[in-house]
Amino acid sequence: MLEELRTQLLEAAEDDWIYFAELLGMVREVTGSSDDLLTTAGQAAAQFVREGVIVPGTLTEADGFTPWPTSLTESAQRIETEVAAMLRDGVEPSLGDVCWFDLPKDTTST
Repeated sequence: MLEELRTQLLEAAEDDWIYFAELLGMVREVTGSSDDLLTTAGQAAAQFVREGVIVPGTLTEADGFTPWPTSLTESAQRIETEVAAMLRDGVEPSLGDVCWFDLPKDTTST
């Protein structure tokens, strides 16, 4: 399931930034289930961030995408904390909640 989700996420991120709530739809599409979407999406996002597959950040009209200035581990923990708070409070994520995702910048290009 994670590999299929990773592939779908990376393909989508090649075209545009991805907001966290979009990931829930991807999880539903990959698993065919609506059970525990928020939990599964949060766990997957945190894992992908820890692995450096995706970069979390904020999106503003003025600056575009701005990566969080935290380590991979700290960023993943922030996602887990925000998802846990949403689960606790019964909140469904919407546009802009938790974070946005971008692909890591290629550090080998000139």
